[in-house]
Amino acid sequence: MKSLYTFFFLLFCSTGLYAQFKLSGKISHYTGREQLLINIPIAYGYDEENNIHIPVAKNGAFTITIPVKRAKFASLNFQRTFHWLLLNPGKNLTVALDENDKKISFVSGTAQTENALLDNINLEEYPVFLQDERLYSNPDYATMNARVVRPYFAQRDSKIARVNQAPVSPQDKKQIIAEIKYNTLNNFYELVNLASTGRATVGRVITGLFSQTSTKPEVFPAGPQYYTFANNYLGYMERKAVAQAKSQNLKHNQLIPYYGITPDSLDAILTKYGEPYLRFIGATKFLPDGVTEQLTYRQIIHSFNDKNRVQIEILAAAFIKKFPASVYNADIRKKVNLLKNK
Repeated sequence: MKSLYTFFFLLFCSTGLYAQFKLSGKISHYTGREQLLINIPIAYGYDEENNIHIPVAKNGAFTITIPVKRAKFASLNFQRTFHWLLLNPGKNLTVALDENDKKISFVSGTAQTENALLDNINLEEYPVFLQDERLYSNPDYATMNARVVRPYFAQRDSKIARVNQAPVSPQDKKQIIAEIKYNTLNNFYELVNLASTGRATVGRVITGLFSQTSTKPEVFPAGPQYYTFANNYLGYMERKAVAQAKSQNLKHNQLIPYYGITPDSLDAILTKYGEPYLRFIGATKFLPDGVTEQLTYRQIIHSFNDKNRVQIEILAAAFIKKFPASVYNADIRKKVNLLKNK
């Protein structure tokens, strides 16, 4: 009940008047042991408080109406398997699940074609190069480019071609293709944490990709893969600034590149307010305001769930100052007061 209330509260705050997406279907061999959930992220990631429980009848039938004003990506979760859906206002979709396997079938509905396409391209397919350390832990850039970068971009382009050839609306094509592109960048960014050797080569690859990518989303409101990219971009800029500061041997009172703060100020921020506040500073400098608003609100929710009163107070004050007319401000003030009272 709590998660359902949270979902509708957030959605009403951000949309006001809304249209609806109707999802229905049936689970074969349904035993009643497994829950059926749908999750719409605030920006990206999987947060349990965004889960909506879908009631399922004894015969496995279910139906739910979801308020959506704009196109939204959501994950349908059954038996710990996630199926990405594209919810467009005013549309409907009927699916079939089977408790004996982890597959989904798109039976009918006005949203059938785009969702079958989304499932078919396997948007979050785990790249082969992330499964084999020998492919990415290589100090030679030419080898890395030949074994990893070019083949993976060819795979990306193949998926984009399939979307362009599909009989779906131009807007749906833009939405899905944008998510494919940002997912590709996000998978490359995983190498920052995985590569044990050849880190300079990985850094060169990431710099080449991220420096050529605009932080302005190709489609707005953007999907979760874009917001993941936006958050990764902030991490990329932090690493870039630190590397330049070290190479320039900055003094304690000199300004760190891109951020315009001194090393002493940076240490004070991290010690007193933590990494989320530094991410907020970076977001205001490198990302569009609409993106900064979504990412920071998500972080405030996380700070609230972690009961981090100092962090949420600092972020909330900065957020409200930056976005005085945000639809999230009432909820943010409520959360700050709840932690204060506790």
